Amino acid sequence: MKKLFTLIAMTVMAIGASADTLIGYPAAQTGITISGTTTFDAVKINSNTTSINGIKFANSYTAEGVLNDNYAKLAVDGGFKAGDVVTIAGAFNNSDDTKKSAVDLFTYDGNEVTVLFTTQQFVNGRTSADEPAEEAFTLTADIDTLYLGRNGNTASFVTTLKVVRGEESEPEQPQADGLIDYPTVQTGITISGTTTFDAVKINSNTTSINGIKFANSYTAEGVLNDNYAKLAVDGGFKAGDVVTIAGAFNNSDDTKKSAVDLFTYDGNEVTVLFTTQQFVNGRTSADEPAVETFTLTADADALYLGRNGNTASFVTTLKVVRGSANIQTLSSVKASNGAVFNLAGQKVGNGYKGIAIQNGKKVVNK
Repeated sequence: MKKLFTLIAMTVMAIGASADTLIGYPAAQTGITISGTTTFDAVKINSNTTSINGIKFANSYTAEGVLNDNYAKLAVDGGFKAGDVVTIAGAFNNSDDTKKSAVDLFTYDGNEVTVLFTTQQFVNGRTSADEPAEEAFTLTADIDTLYLGRNGNTASFVTTLKVVRGEESEPEQPQADGLIDYPTVQTGITISGTTTFDAVKINSNTTSINGIKFANSYTAEGVLNDNYAKLAVDGGFKAGDVVTIAGAFNNSDDTKKSAVDLFTYDGNEVTVLFTTQQFVNGRTSADEPAVETFTLTADADALYLGRNGNTASFVTTLKVVRGSANIQTLSSVKASNGAVFNLAGQKVGNGYKGIAIQNGKKVVNK
């Protein structure tokens, strides 16, 4: 039988929270509803010596991809707004070093779960003397309800959970011209097949960071399968939009290499636009994933990413930013308008393909 606890509301004034605090746990449980195996409990920290309050996420919030009741639901009058800041800190307590734990902040529309943020800094209170570290995420859209659920293979305890009303005039993410901004948000990214939102270890296998995992090839015998990430935004992508990608893989076999292809698909044919060249092997290198950029030369309704290489790829940064509005198509500019130059400043002929400069403006020769 479904077990649902509805908490008695406490006023913000009673807990001494500031007027713009919407949720302020552990000072108050106002706005938080727990269900399933999720409970208000306690966890030991400081090398297992100090017990503090925490929301215990005992089990996963999904089973075979379907949402179950093991979550915490966050709701306030009027809902949450773009620019609101969610702060989370937490811990777990397990003597098994292979056990790790975190929570997902997500939305649910009745059919589909959309993960907004996954914590990265929960401390193991049994083995570490550290205090739980605060992590913050800024909402980029208005949301009626938020949810928290366990991510990991042992119980998670949220020891701090705050939502503070943001400055409506200055939302932090994304910037005005940002179309896609991962890992800050997953908006605009749809994954399918064996592609998942996951994590990869970098810095010689010591640091775990969020990444989109491309476990398998996106083609089989030349035919597109479902192992890709699809990028789509309102109005589609435009010539001049800049795609930024960084990534890593993690393999002890030096013969293994990994990358991703950026491509389009018209329903019949895959057209590769760009293949990354600088993915780092997080197992053998201390380097940070290196950023690479590609500028679209034509409009595209949707873009796709898929694995290129012989081991799993992890995209750790994926951004698409709207390009300059003055980009034109070269075929619409008469030759009499002046000489054409490439982006290195070298003069080229009218048959030059790609982005060029003519009369001080960027143009695209298709």
